Amino acid sequence: MRVIVKATDHDGHQLQKGDTVAALSDNMTGKVCELAGEDGEQFVRVRPIFQSYGKGVWHAAEHVRWLSSPKAKN
Repeated sequence: MRVIVKATDHDGHQLQKGDTVAALSDNMTGKVCELAGEDGEQFVRVRPIFQSYGKGVWHAAEHVRWLSSPKAKN
């Protein structure tokens, strides 16, 4: 898989690293910590909110729903 900058979620919203998402298949909410693509498919690695360390779980981008983006730093 190759690293990508943006992916599209279930509703067509653009996902980026740091966004908070909810997985549709299991009731998990977490932050996107990595994005990758292969053969036209997009994948996101989601680290659960309650897990401060760890690598996270890979999900197909179309199987997650965007909830929020991180606050902009001024």
